[in-house]
Amino acid sequence: MQVLVGLNNRNISDYLDYTNSFIIGLKDFSINYLELEIDEIKKIIEDYPNINLFVSINANIFNKDLKILEDKLIILDKLGIKGIFFYDISIISLKEKLGLKTPLVWAQEHMTTNYNTCNYFYDKGCEYVYLSNEITEEEIKEIKEKSKIKIICSFFGYPEVSFSKRSLLTNYFLYHHENKEKDVYEIKTDDDTYLIKENKLGTRITHGKLLNGIIPFKDLDNIVSYGILNEENIDHLVFLKVLKIFNEVNKNTIDKNKAFKDILDLFPNSDDGFFFKKTIYKVKE
Repeated sequence: MQVLVGLNNRNISDYLDYTNSFIIGLKDFSINYLELEIDEIKKIIEDYPNINLFVSINANIFNKDLKILEDKLIILDKLGIKGIFFYDISIISLKEKLGLKTPLVWAQEHMTTNYNTCNYFYDKGCEYVYLSNEITEEEIKEIKEKSKIKIICSFFGYPEVSFSKRSLLTNYFLYHHENKEKDVYEIKTDDDTYLIKENKLGTRITHGKLLNGIIPFKDLDNIVSYGILNEENIDHLVFLKVLKIFNEVNKNTIDKNKAFKDILDLFPNSDDGFFFKKTIYKVKE
């Protein structure tokens, strides 16, 4: 399995001792990674020609966006990027319309949960699927067994809970006649903490408990093509320590259980998410 870093930092050289695969967001069309303009993406590829670069286009697409997006997709196709993460299925139609060669990653997150739908999108031309972080390790293995699609999973970072087109933070502070002073706010309940972040595309809510999936990362080594480590809302130097640990597990230089504890020391409020916890239960009779 190749480690795939979800970038929130431009310093590509910082990561190259551990991986050469990255996700970056397309400016105005991405909601959860470092967003760059086409020219900036092109410059990264020129400076680092040996990296595998995926581009995230996971915003909802409206009619007014189509012409702008078509022009950007044509340019990206010529840059030879590794793939495009997409949410809006208009991307499938645009790829066919424009005759694009860039592989697609079906990335509708909470909907990417079963092999039948994976097979449907594979037949529609999607080479990869970015699986939901709400399914188990066994379910991931079943998808691999019963589908030809290549699998991408998240193994580290703050899991997304929901996304809304509404400007929830802006509306909240307007209602309370207060100023919005930070990029990220915490929402606390009796049981959990959530992180809420807004940009002009909408509002993203992630769980405040960080995903430490290094044990299933090792278990799924020959099942998953790329394992995502997302740096969003994490100190850069601490993230590099985590990246080093994952790299050592990949090379079998440290045990996965020790690695789990090492990451737990860095992030006490972390766990292995739903990899070993089913989320679908039979309703009582």
